Amino acid sequence: MVELEILDISFNILRHIEGLDRLTQLKKLFLVNKKISKIENLSNLQMLQMLELGSNRVRAIENIDTLATLDSLFLGKNKITKLQNLDALTNLTVLSVQNNRLTKIEGLQSLVNLRELYLSHNGIEVIEGLENNNKLTMLDIASNRIKRTENISHLTELQEFWMNDNLVESWSDLDELKGAKNLETVYLERNPLQKDPQYRRKIMLALPAVRQIDATFVRF
Repeated sequence: MVELEILDISFNILRHIEGLDRLTQLKKLFLVNKKISKIENLSNLQMLQMLELGSNRVRAIENIDTLATLDSLFLGKNKITKLQNLDALTNLTVLSVQNNRLTKIEGLQSLVNLRELYLSHNGIEVIEGLENNNKLTMLDIASNRIKRTENISHLTELQEFWMNDNLVESWSDLDELKGAKNLETVYLERNPLQKDPQYRRKIMLALPAVRQIDATFVRF
């Protein structure tokens, strides 16, 4: 099976990544919902474009620096505490680290081609570390502990911004999004802002290009 390009061995009791050394043509690898605690033995998969390791027991992002062709990396529902060891993945366009144990946005400075970033359901308190990620079109930082919408005014290509279930209370924070002329979708529900009876109207006035606020489309 050395010519195999897609392999999905999700939903079983495997605890280790092993036995894949000869699958050098592999482009997509799905290892979802297992009991894997360590990313390892992937160095030969240098044509890999997608790696899905969601719902495991991974504690650290490691041993993927040889996967230079990787386009999409999914690590949701693990036990990761730090964004690290991503510098070699300069072709990455999608990174998902939802439902982990992150407290800080960091280690993304080399991901200059990143377009979609999913960091919801963590313990992040500050939006930071996105200075080099100018191509982001999707930023999901919902369900964290963030009090301010800040340090994203340079993300002018944003199309979707998910920040629901945080602690934002200042309307002036929306100024950070005014440079994103193609912004179509904004999620801000279950922030203190939503208590304002003019909640939807104020979002529409601040961000007139938006076509969807939370789960509801804007009517004109």
